[in-house]
Amino acid sequence: MKFANPLYLLIFLLLLAFVYTYINIISKKAFKSYISFSRTNLLENNGARFKENLLNLLKILKYLALILIIIAIARPQRGKVFEQSNDQGIDIIMALDASSSMSSIDFKPLNRMDAAKKVTQEFIMARKYDKVGLVIFSGLAFTQCPLTTDKDSLVEFVKNINIGDTGLDGTAIGSAIMTSVNRLKDSQAKSKVLILITDGNNNMGEIDPITASKIAREYGIKIYTIGVGSPEGAIYEIHDPFFGTREVRTARDAINEDVLKEISRNTEGEYFRAQDTKSFENIMKQIDKLEKYEIKVTRFAKYNELYKYFLIPAFILLLLIIVLDNTCLRKLP
Repeated sequence: MKFANPLYLLIFLLLLAFVYTYINIISKKAFKSYISFSRTNLLENNGARFKENLLNLLKILKYLALILIIIAIARPQRGKVFEQSNDQGIDIIMALDASSSMSSIDFKPLNRMDAAKKVTQEFIMARKYDKVGLVIFSGLAFTQCPLTTDKDSLVEFVKNINIGDTGLDGTAIGSAIMTSVNRLKDSQAKSKVLILITDGNNNMGEIDPITASKIAREYGIKIYTIGVGSPEGAIYEIHDPFFGTREVRTARDAINEDVLKEISRNTEGEYFRAQDTKSFENIMKQIDKLEKYEIKVTRFAKYNELYKYFLIPAFILLLLIIVLDNTCLRKLP
């Protein structure tokens, strides 16, 4: 809720000052005893206490009516502000590797998948006027969420990604690129971007990554590739019945950086390597800065006036005050 004339609320300060003065000065004089009674039981049944309570209630009603009137003239309003972009933003597909190697724990305290999901969510929420979609891949690739401006729903999709969701293990980078191209090729956006996040070498799929990147270039799609982990391989926890839980590094799941660099180079994009969560976050911030342009936004505000919800009760209270003043609380002439 907002107020169209908030300066009128300053009247509350004057009202508080008046109430304070009345309670601490005037009321003390008004209720000062001038006649002493040795016995007060003679006055107990004359209705004086009831009338005194009504007088106090009348004062409260007057203050309450005044407060409601002050709020009403300050014009309380409730509504929404709408934003409409006059230009179409950037269309972005996030392609996230969901193969078993993403369970590597070299991003402690997170594994590679959890780190990727974390920075992906942050990146999505930062793209205010852009449409973003999600592709996941391992041995197969499919669209988890098409291009959308509904960032909250997209973040929920990212949160629910699990390793092995495609049903076939492996790393089909070429298929991931082509699935993303199919989502971006008909876009009318000024810029079309694919952010490919993987920790492995292409070993599945019907199309090789280099050919797929050249097709992406024909549609004006720029590809940023992010190699997750180390070229030396991944680290896994294994449970040995003799030596207990221990960590083992394997070169089987090493990143093929040369392929990822060529994919980006073919589309005038860039290659990045994330070796820990902090570097991963910095990479996404760099991409966020690289893929920005000035966009004109028109703001619309629609507010509903709420003063009647305060003014009507104030008039009812004033009517009640007038009735009490002219009936049971009427002063003698």
